[in-house]
Amino acid sequence: MSRVGGEPFAIVGASVFDGQAAATLPGRTVVVAGGLVERVGPAGEVEVPGGVRVLDGDGLTVLPGLVDAHVHLGFYPAAAVLRGGVTTVRDLGWPAGRLAALRKAAAPAGAASPRVLAAGQIVTVPGGYPTRAAWAPPGTARPVRGEDEAALAVAELAEAGSCVVKVALDDRVGPTLPGPVLAALVAAARDHGLGVTAHVAGVRELEKALAAGVGELAHWPFAAPALPAGLVARLATAVTVVPTLHVEPSPARLEGVRAFVRAGGRVVYGTDLGNQGPPPGADVSELRLLADAGLSAAGALAAATSAAAAHLGLAGAGRVAAGARADLLVVEGDPVADLGALSRVRLVTRDGVPA
Repeated sequence: MSRVGGEPFAIVGASVFDGQAAATLPGRTVVVAGGLVERVGPAGEVEVPGGVRVLDGDGLTVLPGLVDAHVHLGFYPAAAVLRGGVTTVRDLGWPAGRLAALRKAAAPAGAASPRVLAAGQIVTVPGGYPTRAAWAPPGTARPVRGEDEAALAVAELAEAGSCVVKVALDDRVGPTLPGPVLAALVAAARDHGLGVTAHVAGVRELEKALAAGVGELAHWPFAAPALPAGLVARLATAVTVVPTLHVEPSPARLEGVRAFVRAGGRVVYGTDLGNQGPPPGADVSELRLLADAGLSAAGALAAATSAAAAHLGLAGAGRVAAGARADLLVVEGDPVADLGALSRVRLVTRDGVPA
């Protein structure tokens, strides 16, 4: 497929995965204008306006651009991430000054970057993760001492435009936030209209996160043994999980997510791009692991499109439907039948503008 510029276009005769269905629908036409999906439906029933560039969709599938809920975008050219089919990212840990540059580059509709939501700095304690992590640039961590400093850190992050507050609870590599400090941080975040996501390792830290009211896990917990069944059941009622199974695909983590899904827990897609995650683009291995954990291929795709968009509060994103943002990924083949089709990218648009 050739570039279509920022002008209206139509893809005719393609299959469509709308972000929610259990299967792709063949023989569809998708009309894009003004940065939105204007019309979508059976090819014989959707009229293509005169003068609109028409693209042959034979053998192709149109699906929503992927939403990656856990990245560290600064490690890769943003344009490469977008070209790989990821149209929105949530950055979960980056220094404030360097993050401002990423946001500025991503701000215009149709920019050569995914849309960027960001947590900013990771709140921890002096000497805690990621203050000594090899991957983390200086300034990625925001150490705090006590409840007042935790509340101040949240206020700073909110002022800087944080979309969520990330905390580190990894006692494998250093000290962690005490329970009362974590609870004060969660309360302060709530006062600012923000949720809290936690990098957690171990049962003790997970229990602390639950007691404090943390609403999201940025990874399925890193723990050598499987989590107790009762704890998994409690998680399913209390948190959304971004599993990042590919970064450590241990049997215990895979079985934990499988039990979480069986218990009705909500999962959204994230890769840890830039830290331990894969190169830019769809992480097919992560999606296959999510499918194996009980989501099915279509469910894994939903976790990376409509469910992730809804979780991040992105109105109009994550769907191929009339009125939705034209954040589109066009691939060769049917990704529901073969998730590997996501590596055969033929076109990516953000707000209707090709990457």
